[in-house]
Amino acid sequence: MKINITWMLSLSILILGLTSCHDELDQEPFSSISPETFYKTEEEARLALTAVYSDIASDALYGSLLSMNFTNGTDEAVYNRTNVSWAVALYMNNSSTYNIEKAWMTLYKGINSANYFLARLKDADIEEGTKTKLLAEAHFLRAFYYFDLVRLWGDVPLRKKPVTEGGAANNIAKTPASEVYEFIIEDLEIASQNLPNPAEAQYGHATRTAAHGLLARVYMTMAGKPLQQHDAYLLALNHCDSVINTGYHELLPSYKQVFLNEITDKNDDKEVIFEIQFGNLRPQGIREDGRIGNLNGVAIALPNADANGNSNPYAYAFYYPTITMIDKFDAANDNRYEWSIADWKVDNKGKVIVLKESNKTNWYPGKFRRVDKVDNGDGTFGYKILETGAIDKNFTGINYPYLRYSDILLMKAEALNELTRTGEAIPYLNAVRNRAGLADIDPALVASQEDFFAELMDERMREFCFEGIRKHDLIRWGRLLTNMEVLRQDMLSYGIASSSWYYRQCDNIEEKHNLLPIPLKEVTINQLLDQSAAWNSGE
Repeated sequence: MKINITWMLSLSILILGLTSCHDELDQEPFSSISPETFYKTEEEARLALTAVYSDIASDALYGSLLSMNFTNGTDEAVYNRTNVSWAVALYMNNSSTYNIEKAWMTLYKGINSANYFLARLKDADIEEGTKTKLLAEAHFLRAFYYFDLVRLWGDVPLRKKPVTEGGAANNIAKTPASEVYEFIIEDLEIASQNLPNPAEAQYGHATRTAAHGLLARVYMTMAGKPLQQHDAYLLALNHCDSVINTGYHELLPSYKQVFLNEITDKNDDKEVIFEIQFGNLRPQGIREDGRIGNLNGVAIALPNADANGNSNPYAYAFYYPTITMIDKFDAANDNRYEWSIADWKVDNKGKVIVLKESNKTNWYPGKFRRVDKVDNGDGTFGYKILETGAIDKNFTGINYPYLRYSDILLMKAEALNELTRTGEAIPYLNAVRNRAGLADIDPALVASQEDFFAELMDERMREFCFEGIRKHDLIRWGRLLTNMEVLRQDMLSYGIASSSWYYRQCDNIEEKHNLLPIPLKEVTINQLLDQSAAWNSGE
């Protein structure tokens, strides 16, 4: 989220050590500079709420790990480095993997900040209507953090109050995932009833429709594996309707424009219902940036600065789109294809290299590109920088769309189909297809519930590629291992040697990888916390 600069500067005097989750929870959150006087006015409360938002955009969460690293390793993309630093994506992780510990700690840090805010705001001397809305935002954020915890780890400790002391207070057993989901729903129901509508809200903050949309996603997750609460499909459908019936949200006419808006920091709350916002303020000495476009964009090998001394963008492009995903597109007619898949890169001399069709195993994700290809008119191509504001080699200000209106439409379509109302589901699938320049689906291809679901799985891959959704979809569908085997067969059919590094994620994946292991440090320190059953018999 975009963070108030004055507030961040005031925080720069604090030294916050990250050791164990428990050490982290024992500390006062960013917002508690003066526990005796803070949270007494609306201005102070809003500054405190900013601190609750701030962890979402950290490198440990959507700045990098939860937007790219942890969501890689599917039939959508393959990690293309020979090292194993992205252990989660390669299914080479264990309970000692540092990035797993880092994400776990940061999620609980955000929860603790939300708990502090909820506990302290009740005494603030501010107007009750404003207080209710601020509390609703904190409930939304606490649910947001817990949702990532429960779908990544399953049963987790459920902390409903701020941790204010060490010792025995830090020892807390796991709560069954079903109960954690119920707590998330309670928070989001409060949020959905009390948050402002998007037209009345501060841009970048949670809204009533964001709460309904997140509730729909929560219920869709509960309806799938491992909980398989089929009644949740109807509840998800109801919350999709709560978003649709406002009439506020819509699909933008251009798919490409959705992501140009994110890259150029242009506000759009019509299609993007909730986004993670970044702003590259490193020249001012402030960390408010992410790695979107740097790790998952078109490869850029430009020198650090141009001839005038201006910083150049750079992109490591840590993964390639898979053959499976590329071939799911109707490349000639689907206008999402050209923006999502890039068959070009920029070399260290600034030359745009167009990659051959025969080399499509080494094409790049195009969705969050830092530069765009420009036709020079002479058979060659140049490039133009798309990002606005300060340019940094390794960090970007590109925003990340967490929840889009097209997801509401496709969740509704999926829920209707699961409720054996396939005929009603088809128009919502077609709405997404039509915006992509495709005709309505041939009814014969989706005549049965099974056929519709098969098409919907492919449609969600095309629509949301590289947006961190695919792995969560495959897990709730119970298809993560199945689809990795499909990827293996597709790569073999394409002619990729079975000994190639491309197969690492296919070779390494096991059933236990549907969840992450609880960090070893946490299991060691928390005397009541047991390792997840799937990871308890050796790693």
